[in-house]
Amino acid sequence: MTVKPPFSRRNVCSPWVQDDFPDSARTALLHLLDDLVDRRYVKGWIEIDREMRRINRVELRIYDRQGDESYLDACHSVEQLLRTSEWQKIFDFCERLQSHLASSIDDWNGHVEIDRGEAQLYIGDELKRIFLEENLAFSFDQEQGEIQRRGRGHTLQQIAKAEPTLGDPRLDNAREHFTKAMQYFSNRTRPDYENTVKEAVCAVEAAARNLFPHVKAKTLGEVVKQIQGSGEGQLPKPLADSITGLYAYRNAGDGVSHGGADGGKATPAIAEYAMAVAASQIILLHEIASLPKADVPF
Repeated sequence: MTVKPPFSRRNVCSPWVQDDFPDSARTALLHLLDDLVDRRYVKGWIEIDREMRRINRVELRIYDRQGDESYLDACHSVEQLLRTSEWQKIFDFCERLQSHLASSIDDWNGHVEIDRGEAQLYIGDELKRIFLEENLAFSFDQEQGEIQRRGRGHTLQQIAKAEPTLGDPRLDNAREHFTKAMQYFSNRTRPDYENTVKEAVCAVEAAARNLFPHVKAKTLGEVVKQIQGSGEGQLPKPLADSITGLYAYRNAGDGVSHGGADGGKATPAIAEYAMAVAASQIILLHEIASLPKADVPF
């Protein structure tokens, strides 16, 4: 099932909530927990409370599982912890809710009615729904079972397209740099957009130098200059300019590489753009390196 933004978000242009888990989102999460307990997709409030206490490093509370009061006490404890936990801890809990607390449902004969995987899919979809309703700058990745800083669809597609290309052994260094860029961008607590741009461009530079080893050049700009041209196996100049343009921003962006203050600040949008463009540039360079070469002055 594809979880789409609700009407209230599709028709209102507002910035993503970057570094918070607002009170309204905490209320929505509490409703989801109540739903999961009713559906038996989690074992109960006592298990939820235990996990929330563990994540928040709050002392363990032992409950009498046979008493109704313990059930209510655990429910109230969860509500209080949801209201007071740091926003990062709430996201930690959401991940554990899907990966650890999800449970299968058995009938009276011990046969599985709902397997754990189905419960996990339901929890993941409902978390996605809450994040979209609350306009949070994070999304839940069902395959990885983790929360990631939200990326635009085009960016994610370009990065996915680059993955097979980055499997080329010649691009081992480029892959390391690109992985760092994604980690800096996706860091939930302290995203680093300056280093996102830097590592994304370093990935392109590493790719260019390793795909064209006979070029006598030390920098990305020098490699691009020597492989550009209109012949087969050469890089057309307009496309070469796009690569050197991103490289120039990396050198001039505020705090990106050399502390330059005249290139502009690396915002989340710029960092994401840099990753998408870098992925496309690596794919292009790899394709050109695979073509028959024209007479290039190596």
